Amino acid sequence: MTDNPANPETHFSATLTDRQSPHPPGDAEAAAEVVRRIWAEVLEVDAESIDVHRGDFFELGGYSLLALQAIGRILTEYGIGEVESVEWEGELLNRLFESATPWAQAEFLAEKGCGSPTETR
Repeated sequence: MTDNPANPETHFSATLTDRQSPHPPGDAEAAAEVVRRIWAEVLEVDAESIDVHRGDFFELGGYSLLALQAIGRILTEYGIGEVESVEWEGELLNRLFESATPWAQAEFLAEKGCGSPTETR
């Protein structure tokens, strides 16, 4: 198969590959620490009391409005632009309701190329 833009098979393949990994992978451990710190601020608890793998946002006193506030702070921390933040906010909120741990949030951020907020994406 040749790389011919007129050939729909090669165009589809290239598009699928581009969508799978638009960002180089980030550092999930660093992202989990960022999420933990922000959750601690929003929930007004000590960051050390939040286990990044098992700490549950809702069991720690969180609720949907605080979840949106935390997600907004996370996106701001990473400098996510307005257009991207709409997509990311929805995905982070979905993941929070599926698995309310800092690690679940961090995995998504790492997939998008985030780790330490001082790193560039």
